[in-house]
Parts: sequence; C-alpha cells; structure tokens
Amino acid sequence: MPTDTDRTQHDPLSEAVDLSVDRRREILAREALLGRDDWTVLGIKPGANAEAVKLAYFEASRVFHPDRYYGKNLGSFQARLERIFQRLSEAHERLSEALRKAPPRASSPGAEAAVADERAEERRARLARHPYLARGARATALVDEAQRQLRTAPDKALHLLGRAKTLGGATARSRAPAMETEAKQQLAARRAEEEMQRGKAAAESRDAAAAAHAFARASTQDPSRADAAYEAARWSYRAGLPLGEARSFAQRAVSLRATDVPSLVLLAEICLKMGMGSVARRHLEAALKVDPRHAEARALLRQVR
Repeated sequence: MPTDTDRTQHDPLSEAVDLSVDRRREILAREALLGRDDWTVLGIKPGANAEAVKLAYFEASRVFHPDRYYGKNLGSFQARLERIFQRLSEAHERLSEALRKAPPRASSPGAEAAVADERAEERRARLARHPYLARGARATALVDEAQRQLRTAPDKALHLLGRAKTLGGATARSRAPAMETEAKQQLAARRAEEEMQRGKAAAESRDAAAAAHAFARASTQDPSRADAAYEAARWSYRAGLPLGEARSFAQRAVSLRATDVPSLVLLAEICLKMGMGSVARRHLEAALKVDPRHAEARALLRQVR
C-alpha cells in the first residue's frame, strides 16, 4: 500500500510546503517548459526585441527566484525553483547576446567555432558571477570540504557546514543535516574518550570523586558507551555521591549490556543500599542466570532474603 510519502512524491500539489496551490501549479508548469527553446522558457514569442526579453526575464525572476522564498519550507519545490531560475538566466543570456549587433563574420568555419566557444565561456562566466548561483557554488565547496574533514576534524567540519547553511543552496540543504549529525557524533565520541582517559588517571591516583565526575562526563558525551556508564556508577558509589545518580548510570550500563554480570551486580548493590530489595533481587537473579557461581551475586542475594 503506498504511504503518504509515496503519494507526496507522485503528487507535488499535496506536498506540505509554504506555497499556495496556485503558486505550486505555476512552478510545475514552468518546470515542464525547461526543455523547450529559450523563447518558450521565458514565456515570450520568438522574434521579440531585447527590451521584451529583459522584461520577461525580470518578471519571471520575481516569481521564480529562490531567494524570494527565503526561510520558507519549500520541500521539493526548492530544487525546482533553482532549476527554473538557472534555466531562465541561461535563456536570458543567450537571447540577449543573439539580439545584440552581430560581430563581423568569421573568415572560416574554424574561426566561427572559436568565436562561438568564446561566447559560451563568457556566458558561463557571467552565470557563475550571479549572486545566487555564486553562493550556491561556495556552499557546495564548503560541504565538500566538510566531507573530507568529517573523520579527522569533526569540529572543523561543523564550522564549514554552518557556513554552508548560511549561504544556502540545494546542496547544503540536502547533505548538511546528515553530515552535521555524524560530525556531532564523532566529536562527542572523541570528547568522551578524552574524559575516559581523565577518569582512568584519577582512578589510578585513588581520587574517587574526580574519577566519578570524569566518567560521568564521558557517559553524558556518549550515552552509547556502556563502559563509561559502568565506571561512572562504580566510582560515584565509591565516592559517596548521591545514590540516585550512581543508580542512574548503573541502570544505563545494564540497558546497554543486559547480560553484563558486573553491571547487574553493581546495580543490585546500589538498589540494596537504597532499600529497594525487590529490585535488587531481580538484578541479582539476572546476574546468576548468566553466571550461577558468581560469589558476590550469591552473597548479596542472601542479604536480600
């Protein structure tokens, strides 16, 4: 059965965007003309004069320039507008040049081809200097560089992605969110590892409170690290910090490693200290199911009974 997403993809008019239905129809109608000749793309009759070409371009730009809709949710219409505006710009450039006074006729077919190539290069250069298209190109370059920096320098990648999002453009909107998520995860993992090393150093020097705080920061930076949660719980308990905090980290460790006996026993011991005998029994029974001969779990279970 087709989903709502499938229906939206097949029917742009039903897409949830900040555009009226009439404006959406107008965009779709102009998009359907992009493969036609330059006159048709601009919406004027063949043979119109240069002033008419210029007027048609500026009138179309008022409707189809992507910057007109800055800050709005455009969905798939963002890319449609960008394609339409670039095609409008190309059509305007070509027709305007064709309507200018033609230069002296080239003396040979080879010379004519060279002149045509030179004109095409000039058109591309003018388009590249267009403010909107230039911003899009810079944004794409920043996103590409962020991709290269993602693994080795996630903080730099985040900075580059932020600059790309400020410039805007389809590339930044489509690629930046997923890359930002990955960069943040990479950065959090790196910071968590740094805190783990601080915690281990504090533990070696028997500074229980410092170890507890470092391991707690590591677990907060990277909640997926079961070892960080376990060490945070263990050293918080040893340092005499609030039992509720130690239990929270121990519970996280068990959630991440449900059959890890040390985590289950530690959680049970903390619960027992808090007067939660029935909860402690459940965790101890789970530990003994994994390791029936675990001496500490058996001793604690006798205390509960």
